[in-house]
Amino acid sequence: MNEAHSGLKRCIRTRQIGQRILPVAHQAGARHLAIEALNPTFAEQANHTRVVPDYEAGYLSQVEMRSFIQAALDLGWTLIAYEFDRFKWLFEKHGIDLSSSDETERHHRWQEFQPEFMTLEFTNWREEQQALNIIRVLQSWPQNTPLLVWCGNSHHSKDGGDEWIPMGYQFKKHSNIDPFVIDQVSTVKFNQNEFPAKLLEEFSDELLKFGGTAGFLAEDAPYMLDSDNSDDAKLLSLHNELE
Repeated sequence: MNEAHSGLKRCIRTRQIGQRILPVAHQAGARHLAIEALNPTFAEQANHTRVVPDYEAGYLSQVEMRSFIQAALDLGWTLIAYEFDRFKWLFEKHGIDLSSSDETERHHRWQEFQPEFMTLEFTNWREEQQALNIIRVLQSWPQNTPLLVWCGNSHHSKDGGDEWIPMGYQFKKHSNIDPFVIDQVSTVKFNQNEFPAKLLEEFSDELLKFGGTAGFLAEDAPYMLDSDNSDDAKLLSLHNELE
């Protein structure tokens, strides 16, 4: 399942819906939440104390993200960090081993290679690393253990293109598991020119009955909404601002 964000702006509704579905996922047997935004230190501390650690900046400092994570902890869930190791790229591509370096040296070398981190090659490598990290976690558990994966924007897409190859596609390819993917961002206002106002006008009365947000299986998608193989269910909402 995804949330919508652009830089540090985010659609708060997407995280609030995530928190709302936790009890349902719990009832279905899930006890683990993998979040793209987590780092290992934060996840380890939260799992140990059962309280969301203090954090000064970024997504982990935002109120609704912290509420979402705390709700999972309150249910007894375990948090999983699956983001890539940024220094692994330097080692694999350039043979630079920073495992024994101090933080100042690591930061300096990371900055040195910033242009590479804007390339499609790096982006696809990152997507694959995320997928492989999730697979390694699943392989360490009993077979068929449920896992809720929480990512940003379209990283969970199962549709692999000729250029960008998202984490969801990579996960399916490497694991032979077809994950159930829920998309929340169809109506988010990333770009005013692309906002599907007509779609919401069509379904606004129906959405209001459900508090402004409702979903459907991809196979039941409205005729005016493009359907592909990237997700299995979609949410439409009247609450779509990035803030």
